Amino acid sequence: MWWLGGPPVWNGWWIFPIMGFIFMMVMMFFCSRVFRQRGGFCGMGREDEIDHLKREVGELKEQIAQLKKSGG
Repeated sequence: MWWLGGPPVWNGWWIFPIMGFIFMMVMMFFCSRVFRQRGGFCGMGREDEIDHLKREVGELKEQIAQLKKSGG
């Protein structure tokens, strides 16, 4: 009796690989967005810190220059 398509339990077997494939595509999409925005998981937010430190160094240099001018 199973010669028409296998046992009745396995008639919907094809849905699981399709669901897995869709899940993998969604996860790859989100991972690619994260890597594009931040440059990967290892360097997340590092560019912001570098820019902030550069600004602070510039401000300190300006303060040093002002102190030298005022003779303090």
